[in-house]
Amino acid sequence: MTRLRAPRIHLSTVSAFALCAVLFVIATLHASGFASGDNVRQLLVFASFVGFAALGQTLVVLSGGMDLSVPWLMAFGGIQLSHWATGGMPGGAAIALVVLVGALIGVVNGVGVAFLRIPPIIMTLAVGGLVQAYLLSLGLLDSSGKSPVPAAAVSAASDRLGPLPIVAWVWLVVAVAVGLLLSRSAAGRRIYAVGANEEVARLSGIDVARVRLAAYALSGAAAAFAGVILAGYVGNTYLDIGQPYLFASIAAVVVGGASILGGHGTYWGTVAGALTLTVLSAMLPLFHLSDAGLKVVYGVVILLGVWLSQSGGELLARVRRRATISPEPPHSPEVTTSAP
Repeated sequence: MTRLRAPRIHLSTVSAFALCAVLFVIATLHASGFASGDNVRQLLVFASFVGFAALGQTLVVLSGGMDLSVPWLMAFGGIQLSHWATGGMPGGAAIALVVLVGALIGVVNGVGVAFLRIPPIIMTLAVGGLVQAYLLSLGLLDSSGKSPVPAAAVSAASDRLGPLPIVAWVWLVVAVAVGLLLSRSAAGRRIYAVGANEEVARLSGIDVARVRLAAYALSGAAAAFAGVILAGYVGNTYLDIGQPYLFASIAAVVVGGASILGGHGTYWGTVAGALTLTVLSAMLPLFHLSDAGLKVVYGVVILLGVWLSQSGGELLARVRRRATISPEPPHSPEVTTSAP
């Protein structure tokens, strides 16, 4: 079997973190309270929602796919949690079961994409629609269209452990684990290989269908958990609670330097993308722009982030190529001697 190497730290990831830092400094110069401890903690909580929603999206994109069922799986996470908790199930058990069922829904996506060869966009949209229909059939939403969530979810999203919210610590641990999975494990190398070139990966002995199935399963679990903590933070849940995170989950991946075509990127880049989007969303209202102006600036900054990340990756690739080319030694002139 051909030895496959996972990519090392990308300059694109560094570029994404740098853009986040620049935006944070600009916001702090405009409003000194932006850098306060309370505000930073709030930003980390908001970024964790994007980060968890984009976690599975990262794995799916790296393997050459896309998951458009993320917002409905987030809604499922919150509403199904409420359904089981109000039925008497302990909050912790309900959260674990929601994540497990989210993974099973992801498996359905994976079966459709990997085995039935249905295009990812069509398959995940269809599954999202089925999940939406199921949630409507529960009849849990009150007259305001909302449903309460158990105390365990509220605690997970709101309580602090030391200087940081619990959810931020959980996100950090998960980010380290996923980063190691992608960079240090055979499973991570297979994900990159499948996304880079499916046929070459298959000829190398990789079970392409299994890799894609696992990526979609993890995406379903991550999206369901994101819905749980988002509902816990808000204090209730509703059908459209995950809608803003469809765009955000994809934008965080590409701002972090991943190729939308697969095979290139890191979860740490996605973490940087999630932080960048969160800081950007929080700072723009400080400038009192019109709604149209906010959307224009938001779009321009995202395009800038994508350009910086992609340019950073290309620059690093050029540097590495040059480093592998050893220069030819200079030719020494031939010395000829004439016979006396």
